[in-house]
Amino acid sequence: MYNLDLPKNQEQKIQTFVEEAFRYNKAHNLFVRKSIEEIYQKDINDCMPLIKFIEKNDKILDVKFKTYGCGSAIGIIRPDTKITLVESNKKKTYFLKKTIRKLEILNIKVQEEHLTNKSDIGIFDVVTARAFSQTQNIINICNPFLQTGGRYLLLKGKEEKNQ
Repeated sequence: MYNLDLPKNQEQKIQTFVEEAFRYNKAHNLFVRKSIEEIYQKDINDCMPLIKFIEKNDKILDVKFKTYGCGSAIGIIRPDTKITLVESNKKKTYFLKKTIRKLEILNIKVQEEHLTNKSDIGIFDVVTARAFSQTQNIINICNPFLQTGGRYLLLKGKEEKNQ
């Protein structure tokens, strides 16, 4: 449906994931998007620039993601990584677990909990977040989970910044 310049099987999994999210949302009101096209435009395409910063075997923590957000897309596109999605909303975690199982995405784990800097979820190479909080707040919460030399990949706006 959309050409993301990916291998056919990955493009198909993303398409199925987006369609499932849109269908599930109609019954359970998980997010605000009004169409599949809007999900691709505002969510999947927005997350694609992160892929170039992901390395083989990275352990990635994706926090307060959107149901159709970066962690799921990265997990599909980069099966050579291990991703933990942290979400406190039961409806979202149910959807994610069900859909990840259906698509046989083996490198994604869904953790249902409210993330605090005292959570016991492990240590990661990369923390990704998508516009869920102020940068300093993300860092305050996630620093205990980031290994020395690890990196943050935060989508906060339209312009790329290195800090």
